[in-house]
Amino acid sequence: MGGLLATIGVILLLIYAVSRCSGSTSGNSASDVYNATNAEMSNAIAAQTPPPPEPLNAASVNRGIVHLRLAVSAEGFPGAMIYSQNCYAALGREFSWAKLDQCGGLDMLAVRSIANADTAALTSEPAYFQSEAAAGRYLAAATGAGEAASEADQRLSQLQARTAHARLVGRRPPPPASNDDSNASGSLENTGPEANDDVAGE
Repeated sequence: MGGLLATIGVILLLIYAVSRCSGSTSGNSASDVYNATNAEMSNAIAAQTPPPPEPLNAASVNRGIVHLRLAVSAEGFPGAMIYSQNCYAALGREFSWAKLDQCGGLDMLAVRSIANADTAALTSEPAYFQSEAAAGRYLAAATGAGEAASEADQRLSQLQARTAHARLVGRRPPPPASNDDSNASGSLENTGPEANDDVAGE
């Protein structure tokens, strides 16, 4: 009897170890794919002999925010992810600093929004719009275009500050069942005091 229990224990430990390794491999695979994509994009941008670095383009950041709202309204976060992927792919073909800031403006607001959204039906979008992943895309493009790493970091900080007060997009998760029925369906968008302004300072 003792031998049987020991055998069962070993089997359970093996199953647990395999499941942990599988989960770790899956997470690492997604990270590896993003890193490889960023490196490929950065190399494609560098090969273009891009224009010298320019200051953050506020109008382009706002354009990215507007396009995010349109994409999420039409197709949710899957649509926003496709738009972002196409935006960065376009930089690999023909780089401009204004276009980079448009891509970044969309991504930075998507990062904030999806963190507060109902993601139950989503698959790859939460990982794609994870803050480090979005920052990695933006920095890879900026440094590929010739901006020094420290200056690219400052540019990213300026971009994040510019989008920090923009109204969130996407459906919020439903509140707990114990809450009032009037709140049960969740809210489509943030309607707080920042709802009238996409970007602070505009």
